[in-house]
Amino acid sequence: MIIYAQIVRTNDGLPLSANTDFNDVLNQSIKDSKKYVKMLAYKSPQLPEKCSLYLGNVSIYLTSCLGISYVVMTEPHYPPALAYSFLKELMIEFAQRYNQSRVEIARRPYEFIEFDNVIHKTRLAFNKPQNLMSRLNLADVETELRLRPPRQLSLADIEPVRNGYRPKPALHLGVGPPPKLQPISPFAWVAMLLSFLLILLGFYRGISALQVSTLEEFDGPSPIHGLVYLLESFFRIYQLYLLTYNSKYRTVESWASAVVLLLCIFFLWELRDPSQHAVFVVSTLLTLAATHFRELQPILPDYHV
Repeated sequence: MIIYAQIVRTNDGLPLSANTDFNDVLNQSIKDSKKYVKMLAYKSPQLPEKCSLYLGNVSIYLTSCLGISYVVMTEPHYPPALAYSFLKELMIEFAQRYNQSRVEIARRPYEFIEFDNVIHKTRLAFNKPQNLMSRLNLADVETELRLRPPRQLSLADIEPVRNGYRPKPALHLGVGPPPKLQPISPFAWVAMLLSFLLILLGFYRGISALQVSTLEEFDGPSPIHGLVYLLESFFRIYQLYLLTYNSKYRTVESWASAVVLLLCIFFLWELRDPSQHAVFVVSTLLTLAATHFRELQPILPDYHV
């Protein structure tokens, strides 16, 4: 269930409103967790649009828009999709009642405390989500959270230190898989097809060279050349893997693979004519370029409630 919600001005953390029916006397641990809501709200100028903090006994979610940050504290098993839908509902209601200029000139804490009536009604509604299913599209919200996961914070990211707050943002992502790559372009398909043909040729020439004895062949391919042919083919396969799938060090790995392939081409220089060298070099560079041009999918528009 939703326990507590607060609305603050993003640039300075000034509290604008909060639900006043929060009973922190019954549960001391929840009362202690309330201070992290304030810390998270105060830290909001340095945080991304959506982030979350998991404390074991409670979960805290934050979303910011148009200079205002909305924070909610829930029980640990409360669905994140419902929590962000709740914040979205508060965002819409608050924007309809108070324009941005009025928020900017606010000087006193909780100057819009009358908004707690809206927070209270919305909290009661979202604590009985079965009554909301007719107007909530949770599938869209869950899809958004998978494709654009909120930043997951740790206590070290929001707790004060001796010289103020830590300037470094959190490094860990929240729920959901990592973002997907963009669809493969026609240019990338051409690069993949050319690499696949060269992989087959490399395996054929590598296996053939391994069957040649060094005593029988001095001027042509030797077993050492066969190993290089196979190594070249394996690295071309790895290039295709980096083109197809996302990884943490994808850029560095793609450059390293290209360098190894160019070294293999240089080692096999005497066994190929210039036109063949040109094809192998072009294939290596095409696949490298296709890997770099295939970026992560763009962020989808914000979810709808």
